[in-house]
Amino acid sequence: MTDGTPAQALLRRAGRLVARRAYSRGELRDKLAGLGSPEEIEETLQRLEDLHLLNDPDYAYNFASNRITQKGWGPVKVYHALIRRHVSPDVAESALQKVREEAGERIWLEGYLEKYWRTRHLPRNRKDIGKLVVHLRQRGFHEDAILEVLRHRIPEEVWRTFDAG
Repeated sequence: MTDGTPAQALLRRAGRLVARRAYSRGELRDKLAGLGSPEEIEETLQRLEDLHLLNDPDYAYNFASNRITQKGWGPVKVYHALIRRHVSPDVAESALQKVREEAGERIWLEGYLEKYWRTRHLPRNRKDIGKLVVHLRQRGFHEDAILEVLRHRIPEEVWRTFDAG
């Protein structure tokens, strides 16, 4: 890439984008589409990787860690969000595994429930438990983890009504 060429302008545009926030390679490719030929875009993306300004594994790990610890997302929701951001399934799964090794899904779920129950009451009946399970599934937690954590957190007499239902 030489100064003043369309390829150099493409690199400057890409540099301005990654200076604002992190992108996956696929997201940045989409942002740059139409500003150059596919070959020029790939060359630009490779240059950014060489400069350590573009790194899908780091992006996926940071995204997963933030969404899980700060926003209370479950691993399923994080995985699908990474896929929508054009991160490869292998990289997304690897990032989740790395975050999982640091804490574990049960710890994530318990942390989320602590925040959740600060503004809401513990389930008092079968219907409340059912609503909570649906809510936690929508947040991306696995059902086996949900039931395991809730079994230890909800009073036994309330839990019996759920098991009996």
